[in-house]
Amino acid sequence: MSVIAIKHDQIAELFLTHKEAIVDFLLRKVKCPDAAQDLSQETYLRLLGKDSLTHTDNLPGYLFRTAERLSIDFIRHHQRSGAKTQELNDELTCPLMQPEDFAILSQQCERLLQAIASLPRQCRHILLLRKIDELTYAQIAGKLGISEKTVQRQLVKAMLHCHHMLIGTQH
Repeated sequence: MSVIAIKHDQIAELFLTHKEAIVDFLLRKVKCPDAAQDLSQETYLRLLGKDSLTHTDNLPGYLFRTAERLSIDFIRHHQRSGAKTQELNDELTCPLMQPEDFAILSQQCERLLQAIASLPRQCRHILLLRKIDELTYAQIAGKLGISEKTVQRQLVKAMLHCHHMLIGTQH
């Protein structure tokens, strides 16, 4: 094969003649119209960077071969980066609490605090010892000097009271 110097205007003419076919060819390869356009421009720029070409007998073939190699590089790059990223799914939800959920939770916490505050003193104390300090019935009974049965009854009374306050019913 002979090596010939190719002028920029010859490359421009070659590219303009085959531009539409190159873009269609690239679109079939990369499946993205924007990427196909970008890769066709890159093909043109690659040819402009050459001072001489060895494929003088089939310049359009050289043009398509350059485009094909660029598309292969593009696909490989996106496959590697695609393995690191996950395609967005419209049905995915944010793992963080949303403002509406936060407002609902905040209201529930406020009602629960009001319910606990409205309990009789001993009942409230037993609830807090069990749920906050995580003491056993026997430990609570020993600490307050009452029977375990009383601890159980007072705890049930406290929890029912809180439940009714949270769901908004009177007991």
